[in-house]
Amino acid sequence: MGRNTGGVPQQRGLTLVELVVTIAIAAILMAIAMPSFSTFLVNSRIKSAAGRLQQDLQWARAEAIKEDQVVTVNLTGTLSAAAPACSWAVVAPASSQAPQENQAAFQSDYPQVGCKVSGSTLCFSPIGNLLGGGVCNFGGTYTYADPSIPATNTWLVIVSAGGRILSCLQSNTPGQCQ
Repeated sequence: MGRNTGGVPQQRGLTLVELVVTIAIAAILMAIAMPSFSTFLVNSRIKSAAGRLQQDLQWARAEAIKEDQVVTVNLTGTLSAAAPACSWAVVAPASSQAPQENQAAFQSDYPQVGCKVSGSTLCFSPIGNLLGGGVCNFGGTYTYADPSIPATNTWLVIVSAGGRILSCLQSNTPGQCQ
């Protein structure tokens, strides 16, 4: 049996040294994890921004087919580190609820993300393909990235002349999917 001194039970708990050591280990682990967590957040925003454009382009294409009329999408963007931005506007004559994304809303939703635009005006025909000529482009590639961190993932949204809309991670060759 254990020894009891005067009927007072012994108390168990953490000493101050044990508590300080535990906090120090936790701080070291958090310092190691923070950079990869920050990169994860930026990469997640990049993928989400590309997905949002893909979704709005698919809406425009479906609306053109459904309403049997041309639906236009106007896109702008910059990948500059000073002011990355993106915006687009869907012009669908038969719909008052066409998706829009202005630069201020984009920067609020996707901080640190910008886009590079090739093919700034897409015109979906009533059969779902792209019209070309005039202001309309026969397709385009939209590159999403964080311009201040070149090592982050770069996502592409590619629209073909046939109206196919694809979102993918860019390969080592710029403008191509993995």
